[in-house]
Amino acid sequence: MNETLPATLPQLALVLLPDLPGKVHGIVQMDPHIRIQCDGCGYIYDGEPGRPALAVILSGIRFNARRYHSARDRDRRRLCRECRKTEWGESA
Repeated sequence: MNETLPATLPQLALVLLPDLPGKVHGIVQMDPHIRIQCDGCGYIYDGEPGRPALAVILSGIRFNARRYHSARDRDRRRLCRECRKTEWGESA
C-alpha cells in the first residue's frame, strides 16, 4: 500500500502476499509459474510456466509510471485494470 494515503476498510482486510526477494514489487511466485498480485483488490494472475515476461504483459497488472517516478507522489502500487480505473482514473 502507499504509505502516504490512509488505508480504506477493504484494504485493511486485504491480505497481500509478500514479494519474492530480488523481484519487482507484485511478483509473489516464480515456480512452477509466475504469479502477479494487484495491490488494490488482491487479484492474482497466474502465468504459464517458463514465460514470466509474457505473464507480466498479459496480466494487465501495471504500475503508474508517472506516479512511480514522481518525486512528489511516489505511488508504487501495481494495480489491475479495474483498480486503475478507480484509483488513477484510467480508462483502460
